[in-house]
Amino acid sequence: MLDATRRSTLLRVAGWLAAAIVIVYVARNLGEGLRDLRANPLPQHPRWGMVALSGALSLVAHAVLVETWRSVLACWDARLPFWSAARIWSVSNLGKYVPGKIWQIGAMSAMSRDVGVSPIAASGSAILGTLVNVIAGFVIALLSGRALLEKTRPGWGALATLIVTAAGGALLLAPLIVPRLAPLVARLAGRPLQTTLPMRAVVYSLVGNIIAWLLYGAAFQLLVLGILGTVSGGYLEYLAAYTISYLIGYLAFFAPAGVGVREAVMMGVLNAAGLAAVPQAALVTVSSRIWLTLLEVMPAILFWAHHRMRHRSPTTAPSDVPT
Repeated sequence: MLDATRRSTLLRVAGWLAAAIVIVYVARNLGEGLRDLRANPLPQHPRWGMVALSGALSLVAHAVLVETWRSVLACWDARLPFWSAARIWSVSNLGKYVPGKIWQIGAMSAMSRDVGVSPIAASGSAILGTLVNVIAGFVIALLSGRALLEKTRPGWGALATLIVTAAGGALLLAPLIVPRLAPLVARLAGRPLQTTLPMRAVVYSLVGNIIAWLLYGAAFQLLVLGILGTVSGGYLEYLAAYTISYLIGYLAFFAPAGVGVREAVMMGVLNAAGLAAVPQAALVTVSSRIWLTLLEVMPAILFWAHHRMRHRSPTTAPSDVPT
């Protein structure tokens, strides 16, 4: 058995290695995006106000997810200040830039326990948030996908009705399905679930994640408006394009942050739905990757730096110099 000091040192080294891996992946992704962006330059007069508004709306969606997570923790009688929760959520969210996706769950659990959250609440809330985010995204994709179907395949009313019915059924059954799927996700993440999930925690998480998906869809439409100067469809169509591409990229476990997969799907959906021609779709896709990466990485870096500065060891006061 390792003594506490040696174990702490190994954990610290492992943490720095994980941080280095994240930085390398993020830098590579941004570099590739910038090279593609130079090949598909921005129009002469992008609407930067719309781009900034898109970023603000994305940050509001982040805040909704943080508050949702705090509400879920409260179901296990765990209390966490908003800014502490925001730091943990933002920093652990970088785990998705490492192949495998499970690092995000592990990081959130570990960081939560470090601030006094019980292991049951830490593991349960992390697993629940990941699972419900995918289910809520699936429901949103089905509901908004109807708009894409009606635009690309006029007259397919019966299939559109079936899609809406399936989405409604998934939404109603989610509080019953999630507790049964959670143990499977826990085993895949290597974080055994030591408790059942409270029903109200599932409902809180479901509502919060749906609101966040809706906000992300609106932010994506504003980003397209800012980059291209115009939009060729309604809100639901852009919501569908964003949600479908994000979900498929997220579920591609081999791709860190869905890189490559999400972009391919987004370009295909935008082009097939008539929302953008191929060059425009390429420009939107690359711009979206760079913009969203910055919105995820920069808050995490600022939170991490602020936390390190507050908790760094005090320096030894200099000795008095005789006069």
